[in-house]
Amino acid sequence: YDRLVDTPLEISGDCTVDQFEEQGKTIEVVVHTYNDDDGDRSRLIAGLKKIVHAEMAAMPLPDFTHYLFIFHFVPDIAMGDGMEHLNSTQIIMQGSVRDNTTEALETAAHEFFHTWNVKRLRPAALGPFDYTRENYSRSLWVAEGITSYYGYLFLLQSGLWTRDQFLNRMANEIATLDREPGRKLMSAESSSFSAWFFDRSPQMQETNFANTTVSYYNKGAILAMLLDLEIRSNTQGRKCLLDVMLYLYHAFYEAPPASYYGPGRGYEEKDVVQALDSVAGSDFSRFFDRYVSGIDPLPYQETLAMGGFQLRRETPPDAPPTLGVAVQAEFRGTRIVSIVPGGAADRAGLSRDDLLIDIDNQSLATDDLATRLKPYPAGASVPINVERHGRRERIAVILDPPNPTQYSIVPVSSATPEQSTVREAWLATH
Repeated sequence: YDRLVDTPLEISGDCTVDQFEEQGKTIEVVVHTYNDDDGDRSRLIAGLKKIVHAEMAAMPLPDFTHYLFIFHFVPDIAMGDGMEHLNSTQIIMQGSVRDNTTEALETAAHEFFHTWNVKRLRPAALGPFDYTRENYSRSLWVAEGITSYYGYLFLLQSGLWTRDQFLNRMANEIATLDREPGRKLMSAESSSFSAWFFDRSPQMQETNFANTTVSYYNKGAILAMLLDLEIRSNTQGRKCLLDVMLYLYHAFYEAPPASYYGPGRGYEEKDVVQALDSVAGSDFSRFFDRYVSGIDPLPYQETLAMGGFQLRRETPPDAPPTLGVAVQAEFRGTRIVSIVPGGAADRAGLSRDDLLIDIDNQSLATDDLATRLKPYPAGASVPINVERHGRRERIAVILDPPNPTQYSIVPVSSATPEQSTVREAWLATH
């Protein structure tokens, strides 16, 4: 039964099937699309060949004879998704092959790395399963976050991304976390453990999740980058985070089976720390206490400097001041979706679901919030007409300075030979 539910089926007459070989393994690619112009799959197949080659060259030869990619390209869905399985993955993409091959390959790089990280090397909670209850794990930041990081890194190593694309993606991950108020409240371990409550889970009542949670994908990818650079620096470039994953793979997946459930056994968080310590020859317990189980601000500048980089946070000179809200445009104005704790809107008493009608009598039905705020300086007090539960009231808000929106990871010109060695090894392509 475990193997059955981990094996997706596609029964359709509207599929195409391509295949190629890599290290004696057959890789099949099924594409299901609703677009009549999607006959040319050459760029998708060529990209998959590069991804599979790069990942299989870096990891132990997987114990399958066939691997199957199932792609669905659907024009009328709000967002796509990908799901890893033992010897396959099912990826659902918005749009068409013609227009969305780039994102499809990014998802494929992530899902194929799950062949090793999750489907074989796995947290203890992810097999054997008790199907009668939730299976909680504090290690989804490893299972998903590190997988995201290596998906990005293998896109670079395969030649599908440039160095700038990789660095920009990691800078964007940092920008995403910086925008999350929940980073001050929720750790990577807690985010992993709480996944059952908020990860794609429908909520009958809206809560304060937006301000109290972080994504273990997002924070996990950033932690992976920081750990990778620190290991490389501590070992003078001899070791990296991938060596830690291989250490865990050999110690747990290739260990004698602990149950009927496939080869090997699952790991706990303490095993990840022990693997890091063994590979890097240093003590990572403080790193885990502060940044994985703790909520201390992550050491971006200090760690990026190990590879001769720095993080830049910049605000465009014409950026408008901010209310500290996330909003959604509606026919009559702008609806508040969430409010940043302590921000301008919060201090003024605005609430989630308030409908902002206008700013200083300038309608928000005919222009967006940023445009209406642009004429005002930070610190200005502006009157806003608000509709709340069918009643109108006028609330004065003192605007905050704009937040940085342009994040970049850039090399420093004064890098030492040691930093340059780490940099080149980190961003090497094969």
